[in-house]
Amino acid sequence: MRSWSFLGFLTLLLVNQSLAFKAHDFKTCSQSGFCRRGRALSARAKEAKTSWVSPYSVDPSSIGISTNQAVFTAAIKSSLYPAIKFGLEVRIQEDGVARVRMDEVGGLRKRYDETASWSLTAEPSISRDIKWIPGKEDIRAVYGEKKDIEVVVTYVPLRVSLIRNGREQVVLNGQGLLHMEHFRTKVEQPAAVEGDSADQVVIKAENPRAWFEGDTEDALWEETFSTWTDSKPKGKMKFLNVVFSLFTMYIVGPESLSLDIDFPNHGSVYGIPQHATRLSLPTTAGSDPTYTDPYRLFNSDVFEYLAWSPVSVYGSIPLMHAHSTDSTVAVFHVVGSDTWIDVSHSSDKSTETHWISESGILDIFLLPGPTPEEVFSQYTRLTGTQVLPPHWSLGYHQSRWNYVSSDDVRTVQKRFDGEDMPVDVFWLDIDYAYERKYFMWNEKTFPDPVEMTNDVAALGRKVGFNFLQ
Repeated sequence: MRSWSFLGFLTLLLVNQSLAFKAHDFKTCSQSGFCRRGRALSARAKEAKTSWVSPYSVDPSSIGISTNQAVFTAAIKSSLYPAIKFGLEVRIQEDGVARVRMDEVGGLRKRYDETASWSLTAEPSISRDIKWIPGKEDIRAVYGEKKDIEVVVTYVPLRVSLIRNGREQVVLNGQGLLHMEHFRTKVEQPAAVEGDSADQVVIKAENPRAWFEGDTEDALWEETFSTWTDSKPKGKMKFLNVVFSLFTMYIVGPESLSLDIDFPNHGSVYGIPQHATRLSLPTTAGSDPTYTDPYRLFNSDVFEYLAWSPVSVYGSIPLMHAHSTDSTVAVFHVVGSDTWIDVSHSSDKSTETHWISESGILDIFLLPGPTPEEVFSQYTRLTGTQVLPPHWSLGYHQSRWNYVSSDDVRTVQKRFDGEDMPVDVFWLDIDYAYERKYFMWNEKTFPDPVEMTNDVAALGRKVGFNFLQ
């Protein structure tokens, strides 16, 4: 009896291990080049403390205000790369939501900026009651029924804040972690050729940007994870000799986006689904963080996920709510690329977050609330509301990976009826497809898909198909 008990325990242990989370299949921040660079930037800022200053600033002479007064644009300068041009646009919508956009202008190639076109139901309506007022140090707009909401854009360094009743609700670039990596030309110095002087010495020039970007090019041009190497083939690399260009080939430069978003008067943050953790998001940075990795937004089919982890699961929505006893606000960062988010608290009543995305432009909506209901309404006006579910969808759905044939589906349906169990939908997983090719039936195991579907429908039920494997 003891031997059988031990054998059963061993079998259970092996089964549990086989179904456990496969950490080696998913990147950590330290294995992701752009996340690693973003966290290193944050570490340098913390080490520098009060001497750290963001290199981005607004050119006041470039400010333009639209005829309806609700939109202003400006050129953004970077002290790191004075030749690289950036453009800023801030607009106030009819419902009081502020939208902040920043993009590179006239770069080597266009950054991807189509995320809003498929995530928003329509272009938001602009307010007709807003007036931007430029000053010597900032430009601001005051609005709301009680004139209690204010958006302030500070020129040097660039800083955007949403204020209610004189208290900051949301601050962008308050920590100076904004960094929009631009596509650039990689210059490779060739090895010495025959006939060159043997006493030549290569002297590495001091990097004036090391204080901000670091003194090494960390995964700017390619990176490796497990057995895969990702090249980045859309920028330019020039091979040079001492005085002239030999040839140019295409290879990618970096394009990640780093942005700190702080909630100075809100001690809890929620959202950025999906992650297997508590609703009030635990810390990932600062002193004694709950998790060592940031929260990741990257759609993953992970059914054997960890029950307590910042690892990404099935969905990813870049919407974060911040809550206090006084108000609720939110930010919706319209970015469609792989994103990591650090959360920390400098005090019990404030929250600091750091968003690091692989690519895309800065396109963020500041939702002023001030209640959870109003935040929800402001968000759904952007992305749409959930449609009312059809009646049949509210019943029991049977979904299994192992429906291996059309006869199997019929047998399962008869079993439900035999046991007098209600069911409304049978979902077929990948096994219905030929060689796991979606939309192609396996004719050997599912020779009669139309008849099978009709047999199910004859009893008032439906057949669904899973395309998420």
